[in-house]
Amino acid sequence: MGMETLTRVGRACALLTLVGLIAGSTGCRQLRGRKLIQDGTELYKKGKYPEAVVLFERAGQLVPEMPLLWLNLGYTCRQLIAPGAAPAPDTRRWTTCALDAFNRLRQIAPADPRGDQLYVQTLFDSHDYATLEGIFVAQNRAAESRGTVDLDAATGLQQVYFKQGRWAQALSWARKAADARASDADAQYRLGAFIWQLLSTHGGGVEVSAYDPRPRAAALAAAAESAARGHRRGKKPTGTGAGTGADSPPLPPGPPALAPDDISGGLRIDLADEGIRYLDKALALRPRHADAMVYMNLLYKQKSFALFDEPAQWQAAVDQSGDWQKRSVDARNHGAARP
Repeated sequence: MGMETLTRVGRACALLTLVGLIAGSTGCRQLRGRKLIQDGTELYKKGKYPEAVVLFERAGQLVPEMPLLWLNLGYTCRQLIAPGAAPAPDTRRWTTCALDAFNRLRQIAPADPRGDQLYVQTLFDSHDYATLEGIFVAQNRAAESRGTVDLDAATGLQQVYFKQGRWAQALSWARKAADARASDADAQYRLGAFIWQLLSTHGGGVEVSAYDPRPRAAALAAAAESAARGHRRGKKPTGTGAGTGADSPPLPPGPPALAPDDISGGLRIDLADEGIRYLDKALALRPRHADAMVYMNLLYKQKSFALFDEPAQWQAAVDQSGDWQKRSVDARNHGAARP
């Protein structure tokens, strides 16, 4: 064997030794990373979230290619986000941790839907509506370029605007989602239910529901009739109550006062009627859609709150509400047939 041959053999042996060392190092790195993930998961189960985060972050330096690592880190940081708390420094830290972890999961495992879902949910939990609006607007813009509506984006924008109190914009996107699925009974029902949610949270609460306008209307009618009789007799009214005498009883109280952001009058009637139309569409597609019947009952009740000054129309809306309540009970008792 010549010197040149010995040199080639030596180089080959050195290369094999180096490959073995690298392989061994990689295997050791993965074992250490997996052990850290396992230990971190045990700490998570015990509720020791900050300690678990430390181990997951150390594992990130060893096995950054593992989706499970980022999923577990994101879940753990989410546990440390105080629900409803002010954005204190620690809350911002854990929110950033969760978002970064779920974003890494989206990048290395794009087929796993949990990455996108948890990333968006964390943005909602942290009230980062500006970022969410940008995501959903861009998502829907891409769909519109293809002549469609992105239903997930439309629903997302509906939630974003509703949580910000921008209910008119929320309703606009809810309509787009329903109209894009015109043959889907549940899509039509959901819009009707959303309109009820708007009305019930803007002037349609329990205190209004308990009000009956008939006693006041009857007292006003009696007072008007009494005043008319007195006028015909040439007498002047002297009382301050419902009648014309000093001892006339006071008028029954009027409806509860409206708040500045309450939906009232013609707008309440128009929105209630719109919700009812979409529920009609749902029932045309699925005649025994019990949930749609429930919201028919609720929307007619919400409509009645705009009719306190017109007792006959108020009573008609209340009667329709009661009728739909009976229908919904019947549909549930006999089973809501599905197509």
